[in-house]
Amino acid sequence: MSTAPDFDVSILKPLWTRREDGRWAVHGAKGIKLAPRAGHEPDYFQFESDVELLSNSPPTNIGDFLSSFGSTNFLLKQSILPVVVWEQGAPSIRCIGTAFVVSCTGYVITACHVLTDPRERGYGKGTLRDTTVDKIEMHDGFLMGVLMPLAPGSGVKGFRVLQFEQGWYWGNWAESPLIHEKEKFEGVTDVAVCKLRQNQDGSAHQPLNLSLHPFVKGEKAYAIGYAEMEDIQVEYDNGQPKIVDFKWDLYVSVGEVVEVFPQNHLSKAIPAPGPSFDFRARIPGKMSGAPIFGAQGAVVRGVVSRSFSGEKHAFGSMIGPALTLPLSDGSSLKSKMNSGNEGMAVVMGQGL
Repeated sequence: MSTAPDFDVSILKPLWTRREDGRWAVHGAKGIKLAPRAGHEPDYFQFESDVELLSNSPPTNIGDFLSSFGSTNFLLKQSILPVVVWEQGAPSIRCIGTAFVVSCTGYVITACHVLTDPRERGYGKGTLRDTTVDKIEMHDGFLMGVLMPLAPGSGVKGFRVLQFEQGWYWGNWAESPLIHEKEKFEGVTDVAVCKLRQNQDGSAHQPLNLSLHPFVKGEKAYAIGYAEMEDIQVEYDNGQPKIVDFKWDLYVSVGEVVEVFPQNHLSKAIPAPGPSFDFRARIPGKMSGAPIFGAQGAVVRGVVSRSFSGEKHAFGSMIGPALTLPLSDGSSLKSKMNSGNEGMAVVMGQGL
């Protein structure tokens, strides 16, 4: 039997826009309470979706204005995204995990094993580009990306499929000595970074707040992702794909950090690669790569890495150490955060 958490489940949702001088800035922010729908468990649930307004002063960019209000469901879905893969001509689009926006310019974070899944399971092709950074490169006709909802205020109901333009993960591919076993990726962390194209209208992708600080033992935490999302059926009319109605529901999993392993890349005390933590919560499939919030929902500290079917037990990867890993241009997400040119929140303060 589930027990209700002894704290309100909420997240601090910022609203970003581009200023007249061309720099990104937080235009507003609001704490959004996530209350379980009727009939849902208090520690694993879909949430009630109320109409929210992130700022009383509307941004001048029409895209950012449309991102500033809407249902709780929409406001979270523009920042927390399902990762999908689709082969041209296939009867369905496959959901393989969750990702979340971390910059106005389109950087997103997911789990490394989400990106390597096509290659490891044999339905896509990834290629090593250089000796320091793995970059996802898919064969022709194969798409990997995310679903992004259209703003209800635009008058159009639906979503966009945004392809990953670049993707980075860190480690090495290891071939098995057994002929029947496929190669596996041995990562130094289960955090991966991808890049979406910037919005053509100059509006911001709406990022979540990141923390450089790790979870501490006993800290309350919760993950939000697309648990057990089913594949999306595709029909074809004269060769043109048509999406059949489908569900893409966000779930909240509430728990507690049991133990932290900041040196796990050396000790390998738990099966999640790199600096990690043990998380007591129910984490079903397709939530891999989902953000794990700490500091009462103010910041994201981790990424869903591994879970155990049917159990309230999972592992998460720490975000802070992964932000220093190099991208192909020699920079890192941390250096981009410090430069102030990408629209990434630098969250500071006690307990953050």
